[in-house]
Amino acid sequence: MTKLCFVLAGALSVSISTFGADDTVHTWKKIQLSDLFWSEGANIGDFNHDGKMDVVSGPYWWEGPDFKARHEYYPATKSFKLGAVSKITVPGFEGALGQNNAYSDNFFAFTDDFNEDGWDDILIYGFPGQDASWYENPKRSGDASGTGHWKRHKVFNVVDNESPQWGDITGDGNPEIISNSGGTFGYASPDWNATSKPWTWRAVTPKGGWQRFSHGMGFGDVNGDGKADMLEAKGWWEQTSNAEWTKHAANFGDGGAQMYAYDVNGDGLNDVITSIQAHGYGLAWFEQKKEGGKISFTEHRFMGKTAKENKYG
Repeated sequence: MTKLCFVLAGALSVSISTFGADDTVHTWKKIQLSDLFWSEGANIGDFNHDGKMDVVSGPYWWEGPDFKARHEYYPATKSFKLGAVSKITVPGFEGALGQNNAYSDNFFAFTDDFNEDGWDDILIYGFPGQDASWYENPKRSGDASGTGHWKRHKVFNVVDNESPQWGDITGDGNPEIISNSGGTFGYASPDWNATSKPWTWRAVTPKGGWQRFSHGMGFGDVNGDGKADMLEAKGWWEQTSNAEWTKHAANFGDGGAQMYAYDVNGDGLNDVITSIQAHGYGLAWFEQKKEGGKISFTEHRFMGKTAKENKYG
């Protein structure tokens, strides 16, 4: 059911082995789909059922493998004219060129088969504090025209945080919206027999100071008990059978972006990987230490504010 895919658009990837003995810099080929900004995130899926991966960003999807044919799957209603003389129409929204102080109402995109008809649909989180909706694939095999918009299903009213995710935090084999909402951390899950109906929110923390523009969150099994825990900038919440999960304080920075639990050094303990500051600098992994059943973390920063702090420049 789950399809957690991320589009990696070019640039430089640094691969560091577990023991740091064979550091290798890998380069990637960059394929630019557009020079305009339509959303914070993009994703992939086989939308025309031709066996090749396509890309979705904003109100558009591009046909793979060459990504030249673009299709509009919901109305780009905020298109605008560029300049009084040229009158060139820029589709999407007013801020696509960064000149009109507007911002996309399409934040993140994920893909899944929500109605289980064998075709990839698209899940969109709007601007922080807005709703989540999924768009139903109209099932046009080998579609080359891309005419007509996809049916929208609004399923959740408020997705807060600037790093909301889509994944299986409950361990039931099905993904959920993982975010803040109404000042709490939690998740919204559908009835998979009726995914067009409103999804159910379950808060796993008490109400706190988190709001629509909070930074830094993730999920993963921190303590190795087989259950995914909630990660945030100031600690992690251990999944329990209680309505409210157990808070463990830790300092993972000021609040970055997506956070991950992963065994970086191969010692059998999941560490935490995160950026340090959402609108600043810093990437780090926090090494988990376990003594006497107590968990603590040691920061290993591998990218700082200046090039001098990073051996790769």
